[in-house]
Amino acid sequence: MLSLPSATPFHDDRAACVELVLHTAYSAAGSPWGVRAWRWHIVAGGIRVGTISLRNGHTHVFTHLLGQIGFAVEAAHRGHGFAGLAVRALLPEVARLGLDPVWITTTPDNAACRRTLEGLGCELVEEVPVPPSYATYSRGERSKLRYRLALP
Repeated sequence: MLSLPSATPFHDDRAACVELVLHTAYSAAGSPWGVRAWRWHIVAGGIRVGTISLRNGHTHVFTHLLGQIGFAVEAAHRGHGFAGLAVRALLPEVARLGLDPVWITTTPDNAACRRTLEGLGCELVEEVPVPPSYATYSRGERSKLRYRLALP
């Protein structure tokens, strides 16, 4: 069982204090992804602005399609750098799990996510096809961009 504090504070000059407040810790058997995983609320200035997930998976699905980290910022709070701050706040846990590098994916048309990943220093490795058997294919996704983030 993974022991995590209820909140991981991280400060950055660009935004108010960002905290990751643990929402759900999944066992592999209880996870929607079939691996140990965690989901946090991203909280800035006492307001929940989004979520971030960490999935301890090493298969093709996690390194090429889904990513080991996933995040979403609510529309009203976009453009303030909260996703990047949340990823940075999560890096000590990523390192503790031995995920180096960590893989994050996005679709080619998600310009905001791409800017966030590039701002974090992620390296775009390649564009890969989404197989017809993968869940997002039926929603129109045909390719994913694979970004590698090496830990400092």
